Amino acid sequence: MPPAAVSAAPCVYFKQLTPFLPESLEGFATGRLSGSTGKYGEVSVSEAERTYTRGEGREVKVRIVDTTMGEKIAQAIRDAAEKAKDRPTSDPTAPIHWEEAVGFVRYDADEALAEANLVVGDRYVVAVTSRGFPSTVEVRRVARGIDLAGLARLQ
Repeated sequence: MPPAAVSAAPCVYFKQLTPFLPESLEGFATGRLSGSTGKYGEVSVSEAERTYTRGEGREVKVRIVDTTMGEKIAQAIRDAAEKAKDRPTSDPTAPIHWEEAVGFVRYDADEALAEANLVVGDRYVVAVTSRGFPSTVEVRRVARGIDLAGLARLQ
């Protein structure tokens, strides 16, 4: 293939995402790092993930995704955050509107499952989930600790 026909990869390789996963979380055992990059028809996806555990049944998982479907996913996340914009900041499911990221937060009390989904740099999706905690405090804390500005600059 002539050099002019070679184009840049549509997604970064998953190993470029792994430095943005927390090395450790205070009070948690750090699990194995996993990731992959693949092409599925016209869709390319790179993802990196790490799980952190604390005692029986408590865990936090951080996943970072770059995909050619990112524009649609980012719009869905922005729409969900916009729909929830009138919730007071004291509401555990109030949306996230940070300089580096926009996102929505959910909590299922029956499952003790919290989830924050953020779009970073109009490209990357960062999902932070926790299980076994009584609110969304942990997912917000972990998301805040990620170098979102650095991730937004990643090309």
